[in-house]
Amino acid sequence: MDKQVEERKKRVSSGPFRHYLFDTSEVLSEAKRFLRQVGYELKPPSYIGFVQPDFQAKRQAESGSYEIAGIVRENLDQAVEALIKLASIKAVKDDVDCVLVLPPINEYLLIEFLKEEKGRWYFAMKDAKLIVWFCNPDDQTTMCAIGAPTDDLFQEHFLFSKISFDQYMSMMAAELYRGRLEEEEF
Repeated sequence: MDKQVEERKKRVSSGPFRHYLFDTSEVLSEAKRFLRQVGYELKPPSYIGFVQPDFQAKRQAESGSYEIAGIVRENLDQAVEALIKLASIKAVKDDVDCVLVLPPINEYLLIEFLKEEKGRWYFAMKDAKLIVWFCNPDDQTTMCAIGAPTDDLFQEHFLFSKISFDQYMSMMAAELYRGRLEEEEF
């Protein structure tokens, strides 16, 4: 038991903004495990337009089929590049849910990222219908932080399925929109 606790401590960064340290391969493996748990069949990743996602999966339901494509990154510093690729996928194939998968990150840093430049990244993600998940390979948990897949079956499997940063950001929206409108008036 002590060895397991020590291993987990190694996975947490030091400093004022602690976060988990997982390799992208670990996060990708957990995302795939999660998709299989929800009932999705993994497909070999193939290009969608100019972008080859890290994973693609599909689920057949009575009401039709659901498809998801995702890109995995280690931290928020790599998020914008991945979001641009996901928006490119969405532009080519609008019926695919596009998700950025990250390890759990510091909430303060996430909120600062979402509020940056009057909510530029947040509103761009919402406009493009992009989704952000946090996957913790150690705990085998996935939380949907921003957006939501079109397949409601996911809600039964997400950690904290009733909590989303979308709720927080909707409270901040009036302030962020006001700042954006003031800039546009000039």
